[in-house]
Amino acid sequence: MAIRKFRSKMKPIVIVITLAFALSSLIAAYYSMSSQLSMKNYAFKVNGEKVDAVNIARAKNMISANLQNRGDDKIIETLAVDQAVEDELVQQMADNLKIKVSGSDVNKEYEAIENRVKDKEQFKRMLQAQGYTKASFKKEIERSLKRMKVLEMFAENAKVSDEDVLKMYNENKYTMFSGADFETIKDGLKKSLMQTEGNREFYKELQRMKKNMKLDDIRDQFVGFEEKVQTTKDGVDFTNVDYSKVYVQFLAGGVKPEDAAAQIDQALSYQAKILNKAKEYNVETDEELPVLIRVEDAYEGLAEKFKSQVKYTNEDLMKYFKENKAKYDVYPSADAYIAVLKPEASQADKDAAKAKAEKIMKTVTTENFAAKAKSESDCPSASRGGDLDWFGKGQMVPEFEKAAFSGKKGEIYPEIVGTDFGQHIIYVTDKNEAEDKVKASHILVAYKVSDTTMNETLKEVQSAGEKISSGEISFKDLPRDKYTGGSLFENISETGYIPGIGFNEELAKAIYKAPLQKVEVLKSGDNIFLFQKTRENKYQSAEFSQVKDRVINEYVNQKSLEKLNSVFEK
Repeated sequence: MAIRKFRSKMKPIVIVITLAFALSSLIAAYYSMSSQLSMKNYAFKVNGEKVDAVNIARAKNMISANLQNRGDDKIIETLAVDQAVEDELVQQMADNLKIKVSGSDVNKEYEAIENRVKDKEQFKRMLQAQGYTKASFKKEIERSLKRMKVLEMFAENAKVSDEDVLKMYNENKYTMFSGADFETIKDGLKKSLMQTEGNREFYKELQRMKKNMKLDDIRDQFVGFEEKVQTTKDGVDFTNVDYSKVYVQFLAGGVKPEDAAAQIDQALSYQAKILNKAKEYNVETDEELPVLIRVEDAYEGLAEKFKSQVKYTNEDLMKYFKENKAKYDVYPSADAYIAVLKPEASQADKDAAKAKAEKIMKTVTTENFAAKAKSESDCPSASRGGDLDWFGKGQMVPEFEKAAFSGKKGEIYPEIVGTDFGQHIIYVTDKNEAEDKVKASHILVAYKVSDTTMNETLKEVQSAGEKISSGEISFKDLPRDKYTGGSLFENISETGYIPGIGFNEELAKAIYKAPLQKVEVLKSGDNIFLFQKTRENKYQSAEFSQVKDRVINEYVNQKSLEKLNSVFEK
């Protein structure tokens, strides 16, 4: 078995159950257009099984939304039809494999999705916007679970040997697996390889089914969108589906729709060249796989062939090492577990904010409101005298909105309004009843963490640190409702860059200063950090003998890449 790279294209292109609520208006618009089609019940038949037209509508809208509603409508329709065909074939594949999904599994998944939306009526409206009833949505969940089980079955049956796993590790141990011990990752790596190879076998089976399927009773709107050869480049056939997938890749990469056509033609010519060069150099690809995957296999096969042909001497390696020595030197870095807690205002702090707002309320008038806002408000609008300009419903938090819209024009709202941001004194400066808008200014007394609250929070964090030090808990056991992070952050630089967090010179400096394995607490700005340094590397100048294996690996890769480039320049 040839070891393949992990590639995004190896993820099967099947419809996944997602409630794209933010796109519901788009879907509703298209659904209203396709409602007449849905009354006919289906768009076409695949091996005698009807494919609902509304499934194509959903697929089309998901693709359009991912492309930010750019792109050729016919190309998007082609992909949507193909996706619906593949989805139906996967269901038939599941039936052939005797894959079943229990009603309890469907109900469990449905409830999990429903619980993400607190308002049940809103959830119902969201389903309706996408053309679902409760029953039809559960049916779609069942189909989705079947698809997942099909992929799992192919992965479980994939043939991956221990030698394959070791080969993948050795080829990538200085790149994607840098710093990872083989024994630590081999089980996970084998599982990933099995998923990759399982996906390949899945695609082969899907491709066989597509070639042998009977597609008929096609409704007029969908005639011409079925998969067929669109263009031939140097003896290689590309279908309208292949063309459309490349088009979508270009648009996703930022290419303008009007520029995509010319670039696709060049891209397909280049892909045909890759396949023909593979034949020229006796690199075989699996003819049962889709052409776009075969192109990738051909390129990788050529790279592997050229790697095996690279010859080198010790002098070649030493020369390469000296020219690239900087990347072999070890620079200072550290790993540390980091958890962050942002102290929140206590009830006493909130009471203090309200008391301050009440005091201001006693002295503020419409005449001195702007001046008071400039001197007392904690909102950025203070520089404008508290002016928030015009706003409509849904633009402010509910408590603020209710007060502003119910308040009288030209008057200060008679009560202090509390929100999550603090205590507000609101001056309704104008109203536009026709447009249902309000213009208002406000004075915000924000909830501020007092020294007392900060000290109490520090003690709480220090107590958690002591429990981690004693082994009573670990970072992952810290309560998620209070702490963020809690995982291991690797390769923290002396300059202050912490991958996953960003630049924080104060925290990085504290980590480097701390002893290994000691749990420490740092207050920085409005945050309290709990951290434990687990590893630190000092600067080391590389010695050739110590990094020779890596030099060989990278020398061979570079020379094979040079050979590849020269081959395709011919």
